[in-house]
Amino acid sequence: MVRTRGGGSSNLDRVRPTASVRRKRGGPTRQLWNGLDRGELKVVSHGRKINKLGEPHERIQAAVELSGLGGLHASYESLDRGLMCAFVERWHAETNNFHLPVGEMTITLDDVSNLLHLPIVGHFYTQETLDSDSTNDLLVESLRVDRALASEETRHCRGSHATATLTHMYEQLGDCSYANTKQLAGYATLLQGWIYEHFPSIRMRPMQALYSEDQPRCRLYDAGKGTSIVVVRSQLGTLTPASIRFCPYNEHREERPFEWISLFCGYLRLGNWTQLHMPERVLRQYGYTQIIPRNPSVLGHGHPDTNGWTVNAPHPDACVQEYMAWFRSVSHPYVINTDEDDRPVPVPSNARYHEAVSSHPEESHPALGICRRIT
Repeated sequence: MVRTRGGGSSNLDRVRPTASVRRKRGGPTRQLWNGLDRGELKVVSHGRKINKLGEPHERIQAAVELSGLGGLHASYESLDRGLMCAFVERWHAETNNFHLPVGEMTITLDDVSNLLHLPIVGHFYTQETLDSDSTNDLLVESLRVDRALASEETRHCRGSHATATLTHMYEQLGDCSYANTKQLAGYATLLQGWIYEHFPSIRMRPMQALYSEDQPRCRLYDAGKGTSIVVVRSQLGTLTPASIRFCPYNEHREERPFEWISLFCGYLRLGNWTQLHMPERVLRQYGYTQIIPRNPSVLGHGHPDTNGWTVNAPHPDACVQEYMAWFRSVSHPYVINTDEDDRPVPVPSNARYHEAVSSHPEESHPALGICRRIT
């Protein structure tokens, strides 16, 4: 896929600038702080076209369901550009998460599983096993692709549908960290549904009367009319932990049980793209007490301190004592420049001075094996 921004070069040859270089160039958040408003991006989505296709033909219905892709018919036809773009302005490509006044949050593999019912574990296909040469021949003959490209895709194509979806979403959000980017691609239903689930105070949506828990979670909401980006920016600037649903899928667990592989910490891959997945930065979204995470540059260099991963949160928004002070030292949680430089730091309710004390033996926790496999 070749994409350009502002007349730039091919995405295949692009290397994203480091954080320091991007700060000098000025990303959308810095420009907004200085009074330069990029405004709403064009959001590229084919949800309406997908929905018009209807359900798969009965002859292939079973194959579609077996593949795990049946949930993709849950695309929103109405997109809330203002809502999504206000969040996109807060995206940090170095850590692949949103920086908010309450700390870091992101779209996780568990979110993809619940919102879209895409499988986290497994492979892209489980049909007859082919060697690489036979696979390349099939791709060239059936899809008319270049043999060199087919060979490259075959060599790199691993993982699950959820992994591919999340990697692509991270890549598109990272593209929007450039101030001159004009559009947002990726699966917009995933981003919009994620916001609906975790931030009901920002955009409370009517719920579908005919929804049942065996459907992808994003179908619960009626997308409806859009929101002004100015309004959402203001709401994001006043977020408190009490207004966020860190773990919104409890009632959906019977249908989509939690997969421990969701806590994988390392690189996700889709073709030539690699994106960091760092659940330790958003532990509250897993029901754990938030610790001060490692610097992303040390990923793959030694084992993490897993003690913090084993602490069940006494409150949904619990974090260790030093977390908010650390977060304010490395981030800028406000994007609107005002004279209120003494704006308060939102702190967890009844948990500001919570001390991390492990309640489970380290060797017995299922997440630890995953943590140890990150190197």
